[in-house]
Amino acid sequence: MSCDAERVTAYVDDALAPAERAEMEVHLTQCLECRVQADEERALRARLRDLPLPEPPPQLEARVRRSLRPRPGAARWLLPLAAGLVALVAWGRGATPFVAWELSRDHDHCFGQRRLPAKVWSSDPSRISEWFERQGTTVPVIPDVAGGLELVGARYCTLVDRTVAHLYYTSADKHLSLYLVPGPVRPTSREMRPRGNFVRLMQVGGATVGLVSEEEESVEAFERALSTTVAWEAGPAPPFAR
Repeated sequence: MSCDAERVTAYVDDALAPAERAEMEVHLTQCLECRVQADEERALRARLRDLPLPEPPPQLEARVRRSLRPRPGAARWLLPLAAGLVALVAWGRGATPFVAWELSRDHDHCFGQRRLPAKVWSSDPSRISEWFERQGTTVPVIPDVAGGLELVGARYCTLVDRTVAHLYYTSADKHLSLYLVPGPVRPTSREMRPRGNFVRLMQVGGATVGLVSEEEESVEAFERALSTTVAWEAGPAPPFAR
């Protein structure tokens, strides 16, 4: 089985079916990263259980009961307000600046680790694509090298509201993340620099691709390579700039 942070959490919480639990136990004997996550979550839950129970302030029950009493006309404006807030949050998460900020944060998180947290290591785009295909994600034609950065590996990363395919490109002193972003993304800006990184979102072969790097030149090199991919889709393999 492949790594799944949510299933590890469900395992720690004893929320998996017996067959899934047995499968996870086998996986934990083979995967250090998931085993570390399980140990950390168990330790966190133990610390929470050891916390002293807070004493409720005097008259708490009376104040709660008063606050729950219906007020004339309150429902007429509270329900539309709640619906509007839900719609606003849903709209904001699909806006390009929000998505760009999430991608930039994840880029910093992955490349900020001592070792990239890839689940598949390869400089062969076809092998990376096949790995994602087995997980149910279709990958458009991607370069193995562009702007001096070489493909080294990939994994899935979880953002606030979606899970993205994350491909890692590196050189001696540069990094670039190539993301496949599912779900709605509404373009509102071309040039974005959330958290100090250069971010570009574009459509490639019907998929939304996000490019993130500390260097604008690296993002532009990959944009040119991916644009060439689209132009050559019906013909032979594109001659990516190396």
